[in-house]
Amino acid sequence: MRILIHRLGSLGDTVVALPCFHLIRQRYPSAHIAVLTNSPVSSKAAPLEAIVENMGLIDAAFYYPMGSRDYPALARLHSDLRKERFDLYISLSIGRSLPTCFRDYLYFKTCGIRRIIGMPWATRDRRCVKVGDGPNHELEARRLLRRIRGIGPIFDDVDPNNPQWTDLKLTEDERAGARRLLDQAGVAGKFIVASLGTKWPGNDWGTENWSQLFAKLSSSHPELRLILLGSADESERSETLLHFWSGPRSNFCGKATPRVSAAILSQAALFLGHDSGPMHLAAASGTRCLALFSARNPPGQWFPLGKNHTVFYPYAFYQKELWDDVDYQRKAICSFPMADVVAAATSALA
Repeated sequence: MRILIHRLGSLGDTVVALPCFHLIRQRYPSAHIAVLTNSPVSSKAAPLEAIVENMGLIDAAFYYPMGSRDYPALARLHSDLRKERFDLYISLSIGRSLPTCFRDYLYFKTCGIRRIIGMPWATRDRRCVKVGDGPNHELEARRLLRRIRGIGPIFDDVDPNNPQWTDLKLTEDERAGARRLLDQAGVAGKFIVASLGTKWPGNDWGTENWSQLFAKLSSSHPELRLILLGSADESERSETLLHFWSGPRSNFCGKATPRVSAAILSQAALFLGHDSGPMHLAAASGTRCLALFSARNPPGQWFPLGKNHTVFYPYAFYQKELWDDVDYQRKAICSFPMADVVAAATSALA
């Protein structure tokens, strides 16, 4: 059996799809599984392969530039996929329009793939549906699991919040890499991790808010170390904000791969950050998260997987027509009272 999984996105998109990857491998333990994904869209977007490497979930990867109109490149990809003679195509695409679904279906059919599952033909499969009478929507991970029922018996009690479905299977080498970084920085005892980056500016809680939170938390927890994780281009801003932390501190931005970062996160007492890839990585690592959201996506869809997380979501600001309004979303994410965020962090550390 030769399988092609189609999943676009970066670090966070990959983590929420892990339950599907685990289930597909469980269903086809001896299959050759390849993934078709996008090339990194920015320096902050880790490619899918950097997250799932060393996990035994995939055997190969095909990349193409996201939103490409390079027709010769798409033709070469088409030729390469035909040569692979895949038996099954599984779509784990993010919300797609119906015309795009038809385009993808025809493209992969002409690649010689006989069986295709996971195409989001139904409206409810292209977007997360509301849960009960409350404001929250289903997790993105649940939407994806619903779409791949065609691979065989997948039961309703498969819970993406169960850590078995987001297990990163960190290797001893990756854990050793984390220990080396921590030892070099002189890290001993309890520490927390924060990540201040975000791919979209409307999701940023703001320098002033982070500086206040760091000053207040370090004042009440003088022995606690703060470690900042992120991409290399976030290092300068992170270094500036570290000065507001009066206790021991370290800047690891740009110094760790995603999986070594996960090994560091697995030892942290708490993760602080935006709705971002590092937040999802922390949750998959089993670390409690305090996550700050804008109202750019339906409430609940991108909440961290797992239990005991604290999520701040500006429900009063949720308006679909203003999803992409940067100024509006900055106002939304900055609407949380500082005292509430400090209290939640203090409670999580207790």
